[in-house]
Amino acid sequence: MKASIIAWTDNTFNAWMGCTKVSAGCANCYAETLTKNRMGLNLWGANATRQITKQPWKDVLSWQTKAQKGVPGVLGEGKPQLVFTGSLMDWAEDRADLVSVRNQMWDVIKKCDHLHFQMLTKRPENIFKFLPKDWGSEGYPNVWLGTSVEDMRVSGRADILREIPAVVRFISYEPALGSLNDLDLKGIDWVIFGGESGSGFRRANLDWAREMKAKCENDDVAYFFKQSSAFRTEQGIELDGEIVRKFPAPRTPTPAAK
Repeated sequence: MKASIIAWTDNTFNAWMGCTKVSAGCANCYAETLTKNRMGLNLWGANATRQITKQPWKDVLSWQTKAQKGVPGVLGEGKPQLVFTGSLMDWAEDRADLVSVRNQMWDVIKKCDHLHFQMLTKRPENIFKFLPKDWGSEGYPNVWLGTSVEDMRVSGRADILREIPAVVRFISYEPALGSLNDLDLKGIDWVIFGGESGSGFRRANLDWAREMKAKCENDDVAYFFKQSSAFRTEQGIELDGEIVRKFPAPRTPTPAAK
């Protein structure tokens, strides 16, 4: 069933396309390059429009059907399928024109219980504001919340994330631009390390990856080494001759009292 070239997910879902850069990790944004150069769309920046994906997101519903039939994905046979939300947008971007489509997105996510949605943002300060009203004290059982932390300059994003209830909280350490050896991993379940790819990539020091691997092992956090820095994605997927690609085990929310 896996269709995405991103190693840590099965598919990607974008309720819309477009974003605004917020930190150094955004400088060489692959999503901006893809939508501009391959699609001819100008969707980046606060004054640019966002292109809403046509409803009702038939691809997502088809993945749900396949997952119900037991089609294996990256987690293996009999496991839920993973859906990265979103590869060409930031789901927690605060814009009035996204309110309605985001509500529809949550409705679809709630219905697709055989899919686990990996919801990544560079704006964790907006997460509480944009969670559905029935999120509850433990979160949806099929939603993983993550934030990007490229270096210690934005380490405060992790502090915000750890305070939000979710069955999985994860850090996307990509593109890795500096050491995160001082990052507090309390309340974090998963760390994905990735060197930058694409034209003009900034080279990551693999000592940063080794440091994070050791921290994750010490703190019982799943560690996923995605790649070294390279012109193309998925080059240099071994760390010291080893493929290290672990996934977290989602917590099971307490059943509601009847």
